Parts: sequence; C-alpha cells; structure tokens
Amino acid sequence: MSSADFSKGPSKDISDKIVLIVVGVIHETYKSTLMTVPGSRLAKLVDTETPPKEVCFDRHPEIFTHILHYYRSGKLHCPTNLCGVLLEEEFDFWGISVADVEPCCWVAFRKHRDAMESLAKIDPSVMDQRNKPNNSMLWALFDDPLSSVAAKVIAVTSLLFILLSIIAFSLNTKEHINPVYLHNQTLAHNTSWTEEMIHSRKKSRVFGAIEIVCSIWFVFEFLIRVVCCPSKCRFFMNLLNIVDLLALFPIFFQLCSGELCVKVLGFLHVMRCIRLLRVFKLMQHVYGVRVLIHTLHASAPALCAVPVTMFCCTVIFGTMIYYTELYVDESHFHDIPSSFWWAVVTLTTVGYGDMVPISVPGWFVAALCATVGVFIIVLPVPIIVNNFIMFYSLVKAKTPIPKMKKLNVDPSYSRISA
Repeated sequence: MSSADFSKGPSKDISDKIVLIVVGVIHETYKSTLMTVPGSRLAKLVDTETPPKEVCFDRHPEIFTHILHYYRSGKLHCPTNLCGVLLEEEFDFWGISVADVEPCCWVAFRKHRDAMESLAKIDPSVMDQRNKPNNSMLWALFDDPLSSVAAKVIAVTSLLFILLSIIAFSLNTKEHINPVYLHNQTLAHNTSWTEEMIHSRKKSRVFGAIEIVCSIWFVFEFLIRVVCCPSKCRFFMNLLNIVDLLALFPIFFQLCSGELCVKVLGFLHVMRCIRLLRVFKLMQHVYGVRVLIHTLHASAPALCAVPVTMFCCTVIFGTMIYYTELYVDESHFHDIPSSFWWAVVTLTTVGYGDMVPISVPGWFVAALCATVGVFIIVLPVPIIVNNFIMFYSLVKAKTPIPKMKKLNVDPSYSRISA
C-alpha cells in the first residue's frame, strides 16, 4: 500500500522525495510538504541539509493518513470511528496541536475526552481497599455501600431508619393521634383531658420514642463518618453532610418538651421541617439521582442563560404592561414592581389570575409574554436531557462487567495458521 503526494502546480524536485513507512503502509511525499507545519516531528526530521530518504514509524497507520493529509491541505480532519483520546495521543506524538482540528470534526473529536472527564466526576474512585488504613476502611463501610457486603447492610439499615423517621414524623401530625400538635395554642390553658385525648397522647409518645431511636442512630452514624472521613474540610463542605448535620437538631426538641421549649426554644419547631431533608440520603446511593445531580451541575453554565433571560423579559414585559394599562379604568397594574410579579407569573406559565389586563393592547402584551415564557421554559429541556443521557450511559459503561470464566483448553490443541 502506498500514498503519493500529488500537489497541484509544477512538479517538485524528485531529490526531495521522502518515503515514510508506518506499520507497513508506504507514504511518499516531499520535504517541502512536511515543512508546511513548522515545529512538528516530521518538519524537524527533514529540516536538515541531508534529510533521510526513508523513515519507518511504529504508529497508528490510519491516523497518520489524516496527519499527512493535514501537511498537504492544511486542514486537519479526524476519523469518526476512532477514540478522540487516541487521536490526542497521536497528535501529541507528531507534534500537532489539537486546536488545528477542523470545526466539522471538533465535536466528534472532543466527545471522548469530555466523556472521560465527566466519568471521573460522576463516579470517582473514592476508595481503594488495598494498602488503606483502618479508618479509611471504616469510612468506606459507612459511606460507600458498594465497597463490601457489610457496607450494603449498613446502607440498607440507614435507609430503613430514614423511612421510619419520616413515617413517624408524618403520622404524628394526624389530629386523632396528636391533637395537641396542631392545636397547642388552643389547648395550652385547657387542663381537662378526655380519655380519648389521653389515648391519643400515648400514641404520640410512641411515635416520639421512635423518632428518638432513629435520631440516636443518625447521631451515631454521623459521628462515625466525621471521625473516619479522610478530609474534614471536604466532609463539611458536602451539601448532603450539611443536611445530615441540620437534620440532627430536632432531637433537641424531642428531649425538651416543657413550657421552656415552647416559649424560649420555639424556633426549633422550624427544625422539624429540616428532618425531611433526610430523604436526600435516600438518593445518595441511587445512580439515577446521582446522574441527575451531575447533569444539573454540568448543565449549570448553559442554564445560567435562563434566569438572565427571565430577568430581562420580566423587566421588559412588566414595564410594557404597566404603560399599556396606565390609563385604563379599574386597571390591576398600579405600579411597575407589582407588574413585575405579573410578568414572572405569566412567563413561567403559572397564571394565578390575580392580575389580568383589561384593554386590547394589554391582551396583546400578555399573549406575547406568555409565548416568550413558553420558549424560556422549553430552552433548558434539551440541554438537561442530552446531558442526562450522556451521564447515564457513562455510569452504565463504568459498571464492572463480570469476567468470563477461563476456558479449559486442551494442551494438545494447536492453532492452525494460514
């Protein structure tokens, strides 16, 4: 096989001809052709008074064909059937900048590198059990459910405690179980308790005891993870760990139920809502949710255009509807700030109906605002969907494939070569 250089114009000096052999594939070109890319390996090779007439390289032959075409035409195209990382390695060997890749091939060239970078972010190898200290193994036991069977058991136990805590917290708000829960202000001075209320109070205490048991497990688990984590700084910067810490505050409310808690520590009522954030721990080890989180993180730069566009449209349409309805009797738009509220509600396609235009020009502005709002809402959908598909395929690709069992080959068997 051979590849000759047939450049347009007058024939070149035959003495400048150079033969390049790449794994059995013969390429014929000229010194002047290789000098068109200064600084590259081939340009340095022939940039001498007596360049070699024939050179052999043990490199990828198909990629070299495209590289030699780059010397001849000045346009670097990439084959779509090869990995972009392999192309990068070959370009680096031949001294060619990846920035010279043509725009038509850039997406296909970068997708493999982007896939590797995304894969490293979405499911990094946190733990290597070999040559690790004991505290790291304990950290993996409580933080990485895929590290061992015992870690899976602890993860399932933790999830059961989370579900039990949420169920107990939710049922404890039912009036027939805890009538004082929603009516403590009404019954604060009521000293007469009926038998039904006493029975309900007992049920409430049962659910309260369940929450205390669950909280003890959460405190134990959190302390173990704090003590054994490789980096305390990174641990407390993690959003889910912050949620775990905040979710521990309701236990103080459970341990203090007197009048002092109602009056002085009343703000702890708010912390009851934070315990619902424990549901995020349910999602921590679900690949689909982790993919969604990384998808939103990767889509953040593109999605930043949405709030900016929303803000600009809010100002424009809020101002337009105010001046359109300014001289209309019984107008709902009394000032521009309140008109901004109408613009936000209309752009997000919610439409509460608390403020509506009355005049025909106002209807036109409202129709235009609603139409623009639809496009703003639809804009981030393809970005999120495409990134989600990419991230999910990467997670599936990284899932370890069981090794095939070794075949018992008869030693007497010999392969017949053609």
